[in-house]
Amino acid sequence: MAACVRSRDTAGMDTAAPPFPFEVQPFDTPTEAARAALEAVLIESIERRKEFGGMICQWGTRYFAMPPREGDTNTVDVGHRGGNKGCPEGTSAVAYYHTHPAVKGAGFKMEPDKFSPEDRGVADDFGIDAYVGSVSGLFLRYDHRTKKIAVAGPRLKNCRDEMILREPPKAAPRSRTRARFNAT
Repeated sequence: MAACVRSRDTAGMDTAAPPFPFEVQPFDTPTEAARAALEAVLIESIERRKEFGGMICQWGTRYFAMPPREGDTNTVDVGHRGGNKGCPEGTSAVAYYHTHPAVKGAGFKMEPDKFSPEDRGVADDFGIDAYVGSVSGLFLRYDHRTKKIAVAGPRLKNCRDEMILREPPKAAPRSRTRARFNAT
C-alpha cells in the first residue's frame, strides 16, 4: 500500500499545480471533463487545504470544465450563480465539480468521502449533477434526477509521485531447515 507524505517543508519541490484542461479541451462525457478537472486540482487542493471547483459545460455534443475557482477549507463558490450558471453563452451547465481536501477544518470533523447536504442542494436547486474528488482519491457523482450517489470512476491521483513511499517487500520467513543448514 502506498502512502503520501505531506510536509509543510516543501523546499526544492515543484509545487506548481498540474496543467488545467481549459475549455478548449472537449470531452465526450461530463464525467470525463470532471475527472480531468479534478485530476488537475486535487493535489494542490489537498496541499493547500482549500476546496477548488468549477462548472462543467456542454457545447453541442461535447463537454468541458471551466477553470477552477479557489474556496476555503470547507466551501467553494463554483460559479453556478453567475450568468448562464457559470458557463459561456452558447453552452449549457450540466454539472459542477469540486474537491474535498481535508478531514477536519473550521473546528469540526468533515466527511470528505461524502456529498454534504449543501453539495446536493446546489445540484438539486440548479438542475445539474455534481462531482467530488476527495482527499482519499475517491471520485463520486451525484445525479440530481435520481438523487443517487455513485463512484464515478477509478480513484484520482491524490499525491505527487515524488511523495509516494512504498512499503518495502516483506522478507519471507526463514524455514528451520534452511536455518539449520546454514548454521552447520
